[in-house]
Amino acid sequence: MTGFLSSIKDDLLDRRLLPLVALVLVALVAAIGYAAFGGGSSTPTPPAAVTGPAVASSGLATSQTTPETTVAEVTSGVSTQHHGATRNPFTPLPEAKAKTAAAPTTTPASSSTTSSSSSTSGSETSSSSSGSSSTTPSTPSSPATPSKPKTVYHVAVLFGQLPVSALSPLTAHENLKLLTPLPSSAQALIVFRGVTAGGKSATFTLVSEAILHGPGACLPSPTQCEAIDLRSGQSEQLEYLSASGAVVSYELQVVSIASEKASVAAFKDALHGSSKAGRELLSSNGLQAIPFLHYSATAGVLVFARHGAFAARAHSARRRHGR
Repeated sequence: MTGFLSSIKDDLLDRRLLPLVALVLVALVAAIGYAAFGGGSSTPTPPAAVTGPAVASSGLATSQTTPETTVAEVTSGVSTQHHGATRNPFTPLPEAKAKTAAAPTTTPASSSTTSSSSSTSGSETSSSSSGSSSTTPSTPSSPATPSKPKTVYHVAVLFGQLPVSALSPLTAHENLKLLTPLPSSAQALIVFRGVTAGGKSATFTLVSEAILHGPGACLPSPTQCEAIDLRSGQSEQLEYLSASGAVVSYELQVVSIASEKASVAAFKDALHGSSKAGRELLSSNGLQAIPFLHYSATAGVLVFARHGAFAARAHSARRRHGR
């Protein structure tokens, strides 16, 4: 056994085998170094090393490496990194740094856009919800019922001085307006006040004292005649004492009392379209009120005010003269 080992030693120390022995020793040292440094470090490959090829394929610039500047994170790079500078394998590669540096420039914008869009949508949702909660369904309005037509009366009279002749006939007054003074506003003897209920008669206030002759009814009584009431077709003669002492006679004829259904506008015109001159005349003489009569809701229609026995006597006097 000793002789065998001695022969091997002699063979190894032979000058021709020295290069081979040196090569074997280098291989042995390399194996020991690999086992001690490369094989013992089984650290996982960082994510940057895995994404390195994808970054290069996407068109991003990659660093040019040489055997002197080669970096590696796997054990297979030990041979090329033998003469290069060592580095920490957990430090991201330059490409990964560029990627991570570029990422913050886009991420905040997208996040801000997302947050703004979410806030906008949230505000729209909240506003729509608040609007829907504050809005109450409106009740459908019922169709407006057409207003009923109102009754309007039209009175036509003849009035003038006697005697009547072809040269001085009675003056016709068609569709007499309320509070119209007759024969004129400059020489007012009577003032038209309206019609009684149902258009049965027309009532006139006496502005000056007169002696009456005819079927007309005096109100409130024959002895205290402040107004005269005439039916359609009736006439009344009025005698006045002039300033010279002469007696002047006038005749009043109620030609017709007609009624019609008018619109609301026409009804208001008839109700408020009274003569201003007649109103001022009645006011200056204290004759605004009609004894025991007042206006009803119908335009120009007078009704009796129930005030005791005196009003009843006035009503009976009107009926008596109206027969």
